[in-house]
Amino acid sequence: MNEYTRREEVRATFIASAILVLCIAVAVLRLVTVEGRLIPDPGARRQAEESEARVAPARACALAGEKLIVEIDLFKAAAKSARMPDPGQAPPAPPPPATTTKGRAPRNAPPPPKPKEPDKQGAWASAQPLYKQAKTLAGCREATEALLGARVSAIPAWEAIVKAAAITPPGAAEAEQFEAAKQLLSLLGDIPADKVAQATKDAEAAFKASAERDRERALTAMVREALPQGVFSRRVAVSVGVGLTVCALFISYLGVRAASMRRLATLLPLRDAVRSGRPGMQAAEILKTAAAHNSGEPGLVIGAAIGGFSAALLAPRDADLFVAGVMAGLLIGLGAQWAFRLALGAGRWRARTTELAEVEKPAIPIVLVLSGVKPGLELEFIQFLRSLPPTDAAAAVEKLASQAEERILAAADAGAALTQGKPPPG
Repeated sequence: MNEYTRREEVRATFIASAILVLCIAVAVLRLVTVEGRLIPDPGARRQAEESEARVAPARACALAGEKLIVEIDLFKAAAKSARMPDPGQAPPAPPPPATTTKGRAPRNAPPPPKPKEPDKQGAWASAQPLYKQAKTLAGCREATEALLGARVSAIPAWEAIVKAAAITPPGAAEAEQFEAAKQLLSLLGDIPADKVAQATKDAEAAFKASAERDRERALTAMVREALPQGVFSRRVAVSVGVGLTVCALFISYLGVRAASMRRLATLLPLRDAVRSGRPGMQAAEILKTAAAHNSGEPGLVIGAAIGGFSAALLAPRDADLFVAGVMAGLLIGLGAQWAFRLALGAGRWRARTTELAEVEKPAIPIVLVLSGVKPGLELEFIQFLRSLPPTDAAAAVEKLASQAEERILAAADAGAALTQGKPPPG
């Protein structure tokens, strides 16, 4: 900046900078600290659904454990009536042959009675309900022990149930079915089934309690919704928006500096014109230079700041809108600035001319020239002065100053005459 920088331009640049700093600081703070909306926790709901889904299988396992005890008793009773040997029992020994008192076999003695054969018919049919419960319980062991831990008292029963469930269902042959039933009886006949039943009941209760806790938590658990991902990442969007506002401020500053340097380059050489006897050229150029509007783009800066600030307050979750707000503010602010300049017109021309005259100290007093321009006709005078060549413009200014000086002198003479009681001249 230099002495040719207008006070208005300095003031506008300072105000635009202050607004920019305040608005963008608040906007960035808002964008950085914003959080998503509170929504029901989908993870808690999913956990509740999974816990609820585990209750039904646990109930089925508990029922299977209870039925296992009943089915073992029923199957053992059916096996006994079918003369199926008990688990671990040796096959019956044949009866000894009949003998006389002397130890000899009697003549024509009847053959010893044969042991009754087991009733193989229907052996597997009576074993199937027990086999079904074993198949069901075999799939319950992993979940039950994972929840409650392995109970030592129930391990033998679990292992027997798993082995029984691994039995291949027999075909249609009675002998094959009988052997499968015997194998099932040998595995499950003497196991501590009550231990398994108790374990499945405890597991069911634990699953129900867990499902209830998860259900209550799902009703109240809330999480922050993730912020939407736009075209840019949030950090990039904030950086781009802030960068645009800083660029606008830099452009405005360069505009003010360029205008002041242009005034310097225009008016400084005309100081020699005063020495060469052409004072009107300097005064005319001051008048034309003062008619130019302020340089710099404060509207661009203020518009970008307010646009970004508004976007950050209205939609802080979408960082892309911050960039859009800054860009829209640039255009709106620039348009508002030019509209203000057009509305202002030549309203500040006299003050700007006086400010330049304080710097240049022209040989022709600017006050005289300005007094010769009627208020309200400043714009017409400026257009007239710009339409003249430099020499004609200088002559017009000199003439205008001369006329104003003559009017002032005439008014002074008339005042002096009235003071002395003489009639005014002319």
